[in-house]
Amino acid sequence: MTDALALSNSLATAVEAAAPSVVLIAAEGGSASGLAWDKDLVVVAADAVDEDGALTIIDADGNETTATLAGTDPGTGLAVLRAPGLNRPKLGAADDAALKVGHLVLAVARPGKSARATLGIITTLGDAWRTRDGTRIDRYIDTSLVLPWEFGGGVIVDAAGKLVGIAVPGGQRQRGVIVPPATIARAVAAVLAGKTEQRGYLGIATQPVRVPKDARAVAGQEHGLLVADVEDDSPAAKGGMALGDVLLAINGSAVERIADLFGALADAGPGAQVKVRVLRGGATKELAITVGTRPSG
Repeated sequence: MTDALALSNSLATAVEAAAPSVVLIAAEGGSASGLAWDKDLVVVAADAVDEDGALTIIDADGNETTATLAGTDPGTGLAVLRAPGLNRPKLGAADDAALKVGHLVLAVARPGKSARATLGIITTLGDAWRTRDGTRIDRYIDTSLVLPWEFGGGVIVDAAGKLVGIAVPGGQRQRGVIVPPATIARAVAAVLAGKTEQRGYLGIATQPVRVPKDARAVAGQEHGLLVADVEDDSPAAKGGMALGDVLLAINGSAVERIADLFGALADAGPGAQVKVRVLRGGATKELAITVGTRPSG
């Protein structure tokens, strides 16, 4: 057997391993691919499902299951569907530590009864990163895959057919976001617990600034967030934060960008007490503030 044929057979085997866990989601406005995440649960790109529309899951064997929307996780762009009676195999996760730039990956979708696949390589691997609203994505993964719309919500697998992530169209990156298994698990848990809409807030308006040179030794950093407004009766006001403070850190982690602030609040969650370090009058001050719930709208 030639090397090319061996590689071809290996990739076909990887698709065959992943395909049973990839389902078709048929809705009134169209269709999308999704991942059978656990018994009776399917994960899909949120923009592919209509909250009020009827949903039908069609699996690799052509079986149809009625599904309902359990909820969405705005930070990851994922939706979780409940599909009672759906019993598809759960796809094992790829070894994150073993992933390397240059490794082959496959996108597997199900635009119809048959699976569809396309091939690419991992072009970039990075550490955890934050979306604009502070959601933590556990690994930055980019590939050479340029996916047609029907691959949105489909899975990205390695050459062994193990889950690298779910492809979410659009989002923070030009070609979308690959949401890795650890982040998917956290998003699913948040949706099922009804916590995705509970966003922590302090009640301040801020803008990034450079710490004055004569205060950098005291502050321990060059950048922070200038507090430009403090809402009346907000968590920040109750905790002693004042207009003109420069926010430096929350729970010991430096806050230099808006995303840092959102990330710290997302990690802490509403109801948690956080230690906030600010620069005020050339000296640092520690404040204890209880995180509130961000008002809707």
